[in-house]
Amino acid sequence: MMLVVETSTSACSVALFDGDRVHSRYSDQPRSHSRLVLSMIETLLEDTQVTLDAIDCLGVTVGPGSFTGLRIGFAIVQGLAFARDLPVVAVSTLETLAASYRRRKSVVTGDLVIAVLDARMEQFSLGGYRWTEDGWLCEINDRLVGIDIAVQCVEESAPAVVIGDASALSRHISGPLSANAGLFIDLYPNAIDLGALALPRRQQALPVQSIELCYLRDSGAWVKQPKVG
Repeated sequence: MMLVVETSTSACSVALFDGDRVHSRYSDQPRSHSRLVLSMIETLLEDTQVTLDAIDCLGVTVGPGSFTGLRIGFAIVQGLAFARDLPVVAVSTLETLAASYRRRKSVVTGDLVIAVLDARMEQFSLGGYRWTEDGWLCEINDRLVGIDIAVQCVEESAPAVVIGDASALSRHISGPLSANAGLFIDLYPNAIDLGALALPRRQQALPVQSIELCYLRDSGAWVKQPKVG
């Protein structure tokens, strides 16, 4: 049984995976993570009549994302992991965003999804994930870039969609792409999708002390990647 926690953006969520059953709680209340997440976990366990003893693995997004949000979620997972001696699966926030989009919308094999988060100071955290028959393939490594580089990446990589803090980036897009309203979709990651990514990676779970949060540094450049397939 796996418990996962997602707090990297303005939304926060938790999910419990029990075999084929998924139970979750989600809240879109900015700056309330520290108040909400523990109570969401407690309510989830009470409603499902599951005890912490039954949980054998944890999952968490490790960034990029809000500095405070990431630390809140990781601190909770860290506390549970140390208390129960549980391994942890760490997942990229941007890959989780791609999975959250796929759960809501149609994604076909070969589609490239670019996930962005507004990092302020005219910078974006950006990653590109292509859907394949074997799942998500990271085609553009998670990176921190300025607005101009983020725009260049979108224009040159021709994604099926840009998700996350997409409208914040779309304001800087001109030309034909700016007329494609369906290309930019605002979206927050969800623990349901974090768990869907983490479950198949249980064998890659690590002791929590081996996991570090991902605070990206400016990559300074966008290098066009060869198309897969």
